[in-house]
Amino acid sequence: MVKVRFAPSPTGYLHVGNTRTALMNYLFARKERGTLVLRIEDTDIERSTVDYERSVLDDLEWLGISWDEGPVRQTDRLAAYRAYAGDLLERGLAYRCYCPEEELERKRKEAMRKGEPPRYDGTCRDLSPAARERIEGEGRPFVVRFRSSGKPVHWADRICGDFHFPHHAVDDFILLKQSGVPSYNFAAAVDDIEMEITHVIRGADHVPNTPKQIMLIEALGKTPPQYAHHSLLLGNDRKPLSKRHGAASVRDFREMGILSAALTNYLGVLGRSVPQGILGMDELAATFSLSSFSPSDAIFDIDKLTWFNKEYLRSAGPEEIMEMLGLRGDYGGKILALRENASTLKDMKEYLRIFEDASVDEEGRAYLSQAGSLDSFAQGLRDLLAENNSPPFDELVRAMEGKGGFKRKELFMVLRILFTGRKSGPPLKDIFHLIPKDIIIERIGRCLTDGSGKGTRG
Repeated sequence: MVKVRFAPSPTGYLHVGNTRTALMNYLFARKERGTLVLRIEDTDIERSTVDYERSVLDDLEWLGISWDEGPVRQTDRLAAYRAYAGDLLERGLAYRCYCPEEELERKRKEAMRKGEPPRYDGTCRDLSPAARERIEGEGRPFVVRFRSSGKPVHWADRICGDFHFPHHAVDDFILLKQSGVPSYNFAAAVDDIEMEITHVIRGADHVPNTPKQIMLIEALGKTPPQYAHHSLLLGNDRKPLSKRHGAASVRDFREMGILSAALTNYLGVLGRSVPQGILGMDELAATFSLSSFSPSDAIFDIDKLTWFNKEYLRSAGPEEIMEMLGLRGDYGGKILALRENASTLKDMKEYLRIFEDASVDEEGRAYLSQAGSLDSFAQGLRDLLAENNSPPFDELVRAMEGKGGFKRKELFMVLRILFTGRKSGPPLKDIFHLIPKDIIIERIGRCLTDGSGKGTRG
């Protein structure tokens, strides 16, 4: 039976790249009727926090990514890792290393200065029994290192094809730190064995870790799982997706007003040779295959994500959108009028301010400050609204045509700003009758100074 795992580290908010990994594992498990394990890799004691773990779990639930087993925390399994390390020590497949950290750091810097990859030089690999007894008698602290097999490593990657690492690719890496906490590779290998993971689906940045984990799993007498390394997400500048691209975590996209269905839909087709249209979770799972993913890096296009989001907003009912926004009351007609123009929930919330406060944004104030006879035009408009509290929009436009010296295009822009407080938005005719007239009159009053919207005259 297929068994996969998603293994986030609670050292920050859930990155959209890791979200893609979680989604791929979830869809693969559903497609194959398998099991998804949620494993919390929290052995980075200094940086891992309970708050980050909670945020990761909350984001996964918001996305609709559920798991069958877990969450299993590695810090709850320290005894298991130490037992495996003891077994490797007894069989001569690991050894204690007493090299001081400052000496290792000096050698690392020297290797980098020479343009060589930093590698442990094996100082403690073959210490004589007498030397080892003397050092241990001094009470010197130690780490436990894996005794690398020195054999080449090969695996057939389910996405990237064949990988071949030469015999010298893996040095004697650390299994247990001086604190007794396992290294990432050791904990991952032990967990994959004990959890009986059949497929490891993760980002291509983990490729260098795979030879170490294969060596460890084979040293422990087990068969490694199948590996599938998916491409990384890049911004339009072809650099790793990060905050500088505007958003990088699920929390960022939630704050932007992106819907969970839009984000999972986009991530579920990104980098795949499948139609880039609207697909729900069931369809994404039914069409999922590792072979459909390209090994090339994937460009994360925020405009494409926004397109998905807009499509989902258009298909959502007013009550559903109100629930997403946490609204109560009579908003149905307003949401229907705004839905075609809003790309995100944040847009929708911002547009709803048109009906609720009389503010004028900076762009609108700047335009009005350059308008012609604004004062007389605005005063006439305000008087007209005061006389007739609910005039038809077309009738109002006809009444104001030719006043203020505005051409028709300018007339509609000035009306838009005086009615809504902004230069852009939904069709004015669709929302005019929904804006309370006292809000419009107050907004006009705020603009009756010098067009800057900074105060009220008269």
